[in-house]
Amino acid sequence: MIQPKKIAFGGLVVIGMVMLLYLMTETHNEIQRAYTDLSPQQFSLLKMSLYGFLFGVLIEWRALGSLIKGQVRLRWLLLPAAILTAIIFIPGIYWIEWFGLGRLFVIEMFGKPEIHMLLSVLSGVLFIRSICDYNPRSNP
Repeated sequence: MIQPKKIAFGGLVVIGMVMLLYLMTETHNEIQRAYTDLSPQQFSLLKMSLYGFLFGVLIEWRALGSLIKGQVRLRWLLLPAAILTAIIFIPGIYWIEWFGLGRLFVIEMFGKPEIHMLLSVLSGVLFIRSICDYNPRSNP
């Protein structure tokens, strides 16, 4: 039997995801306007990374529920998640400024907004998985 708390929490997660998608759309429009004015806004790029990170956290909604219940357990995944999280909060324009284009794929991928957003979501997923005590195989 489905519990009302689970339905409510799931509904909040869906509402949160829709709100984040709306905020991402608005921020993307801000970024596009800034690029046409030739004045890129680092704050808008940071917001976009934050929204992607939070979206990744919400994807792992069951793990988030375990975390809210206080079931915390640090895993080895925390170090790669922390490194990736730190890297994604460096705006892509800096990667291009520091290393230029046409370099190693590893460096060039951080300058591409689409890949940067995918990595932001991935870092959110990895981060929440690394600090919670939820095991998806044992708890349907």
